[in-house]
Amino acid sequence: MSTELINEYKDQVKSLGDKVKELSKQLEDKDAKIKRQLILLEQKDQDIYDMKEKITKTKEELNKL
Repeated sequence: MSTELINEYKDQVKSLGDKVKELSKQLEDKDAKIKRQLILLEQKDQDIYDMKEKITKTKEELNKL
């Protein structure tokens, strides 16, 4: 009887360990996805800034004409 309890306990511990690994992997994947999205947002901000500069230069050139 005590052997059965010990084996059940070991199985539960192993199951919980596997679950922790699975959740850790999911967390790492989500973290990586968030970082990729932040990089894309930063690039878009830079693109918007660059476009504003081009628009300003184009307006200046048009005013010279």
